Amino acid sequence: MKIKQMFLWQLLSSRVAFIIFFCIITALTTILTIVAAFVQDGGTFNMSAASIGVFFLFVAGCASFAENLHIAFGNGVSRRTHFLSFLLFAAFASALTAVLGVLIDMIPGLSPSTYTPFLSEAPGIQMLFFFTLNLGMMALGYFFAGAYYRMNKAAKIAVSIIIPVTAILCIVFIMNAATPAGPAFQPIPQFIQWMLHSLTNAALFWLLFALLFLVFGWLVTRRAGIRHQQAAG
Repeated sequence: MKIKQMFLWQLLSSRVAFIIFFCIITALTTILTIVAAFVQDGGTFNMSAASIGVFFLFVAGCASFAENLHIAFGNGVSRRTHFLSFLLFAAFASALTAVLGVLIDMIPGLSPSTYTPFLSEAPGIQMLFFFTLNLGMMALGYFFAGAYYRMNKAAKIAVSIIIPVTAILCIVFIMNAATPAGPAFQPIPQFIQWMLHSLTNAALFWLLFALLFLVFGWLVTRRAGIRHQQAAG
């Protein structure tokens, strides 16, 4: 089983989840658009399917490590081939989800009286942004799953506590740092303002983010071995 076969196996094993996800998001967007069009309460509606797809792909990235690695080892596939097949799958899934997400987000636009778009850039720029964001989240999920896979029980418990706390602190810090910077040189607030200035800048950031965590993902993959689950008792 080579790269092509591993890539096709990942597509086949995940196709049902992707089909169900896109069907649910499309149906919800359509139904809620119709409801918003007939309910005259002055409110606005935007499903933001492309943003929801980001979380879906993070979970897909987490699910792309252990089982795929066991399948690879069971068929004589090297760690390198396994990782490259994931890279192809991540790029394909990120592009597909970005394109379909942006297209689904056009459905509420059929009801202009209740529709307010989150993003004003052209659809092509939005697709590029969500592609890099999706790829970054898949890479992050893959790395997290790989890191957990190689940890002992105590390390998993510690990381499970540290990561949410760190994420909350980072969100609070970013929200405070995003305020306009003063005349003094403040690299973090100025960087955040640069990233938020346009989707092109944000896409560049998330592309670099994805490349960084793909490197980390390879580092946890190249020394990963088979771990047998212990029987409950």
